[in-house]
Amino acid sequence: MKKRTLTLTILLGLAGALSAFAGHPMNAAAWRGVQTHDLRALQKIQSSQVGKIVGVRINYRHERIRHPRPSWYEGSVWSYRPAEKEKFAFLRVMVAKKDLPAFKSIPTDFKSPGEIVLYGQVQRDTEASYLFIRLLGRKATVDSAGNATIDW
Repeated sequence: MKKRTLTLTILLGLAGALSAFAGHPMNAAAWRGVQTHDLRALQKIQSSQVGKIVGVRINYRHERIRHPRPSWYEGSVWSYRPAEKEKFAFLRVMVAKKDLPAFKSIPTDFKSPGEIVLYGQVQRDTEASYLFIRLLGRKATVDSAGNATIDW
């Protein structure tokens, strides 16, 4: 009996460890509803998107990252548009501890030429009364049935 309990404990532990590294799965219907926005456009409608998963186009992240909670980090993602009147726009983001190395791989130079799409869930911090995006990843893999997995 002890051997069976030990085996079950090990299997559950491995399953938990693997799920910690697995991406965020979405069924086909939910994935079809995901919209990708320019950062400035998302800023304007962000309060109506609370609870929804969205894509956001950015150019870089700010180099400063805070550690407000034991397993979460706070940062910001930015867009730089030199041709526009207001050249810079940003959004606050929260990143899980396990995803921090992937988040840090995003360039911090505002002149970065590439555009990056990040996926996350729009959330509201009720204590501090501000909106942020809980980042889920930057790659979306869609299977033949239309189900998606978002990962870094």
